[in-house]
Amino acid sequence: MRRRSIKKQLWLSQTENKILKEKSKVTGLNESELIRSFIKGYRIKEQPTEEIKQFQKELSGIANNINQIAKIANTYQFVKLDDFKYISSKLADFILRFEKKIYSREK
Repeated sequence: MRRRSIKKQLWLSQTENKILKEKSKVTGLNESELIRSFIKGYRIKEQPTEEIKQFQKELSGIANNINQIAKIANTYQFVKLDDFKYISSKLADFILRFEKKIYSREK
C-alpha cells in the first residue's frame, strides 16, 4: 500500500519546470521528494561535485598525515625537518589549487 494517499497536481510554466528539474538534478532528489522537502521546510543543499569530493578526500589525507606527525612529535618531543617540509608543501600546494579553482569560478 502507498505511504502517501493524496495526489496533487500542479501547473508550471516552462521556466518553473526548468528550474524544478535543475534543482532536482543538483540536489540528487527526484521532483516529488524535492517538493515535499520544501513543504516540510528543509534547507536543501546541492550534492557535492566529484571535484569537491576529490578535494575533501585529499584534505582528509593531509589531515591524517598531520595527525601522524603530531603523534610522533608528542612521543619524541621533536619533528623531523623533512616531515615538516613535506606536509607544509603538500598543504600549501592544496590551498593554492583550491583557491585557484574557487576564484576561477567567481569570474
